[in-house]
Amino acid sequence: MFLGRKFTTKDLVYIGVFSAMLAIGTSLRVPFGVGAMVHLGTAVIFIIGILYGGVYAGLSAAIGSALFDLVMGFSPYTLWSFFIKGLAGLIVGTIAKGLWPEAGKAVRTWTWLLRAVAGCLAAAAWTLGGYIVAWWQVTGSLAVALNNVPGSLMTSLAGFIAAMLLTPKLRGIVRP
Repeated sequence: MFLGRKFTTKDLVYIGVFSAMLAIGTSLRVPFGVGAMVHLGTAVIFIIGILYGGVYAGLSAAIGSALFDLVMGFSPYTLWSFFIKGLAGLIVGTIAKGLWPEAGKAVRTWTWLLRAVAGCLAAAAWTLGGYIVAWWQVTGSLAVALNNVPGSLMTSLAGFIAAMLLTPKLRGIVRP
């Protein structure tokens, strides 16, 4: 049991598929600075969080981001990404949707939108702070870490824009 609910096979399959989608989204990237990159993985985290809640987004973000770092040669960041992105997914999902998806529960448009925006902003702030510490520790230089801030902000902005454009359409199609 996890946070008041047992995992089902469906939950595990969704988390696995979302983790793979996140790793693929992160691989669609443009390098920026030392260790930073602008990518679409953040958009995937935001969309999963808004549609499926904190547990799905948190676990998918942790697994998918760590998998990307491990496979793509960013192994010094693997453990950092697991926790930073995992908590970012948990943050956006919990604020926007709650911990678990609740099928059939209608939410007014403005309420949904405000919660989604607040969740994305909180997750972006957490990610920025977390990666400043990670870059500092991995590179040994606070200056290098701070040089990566624009890339992190651009990634969060790109993820936010993509999520705000795609999620309203997906809300009518996707069922938790």
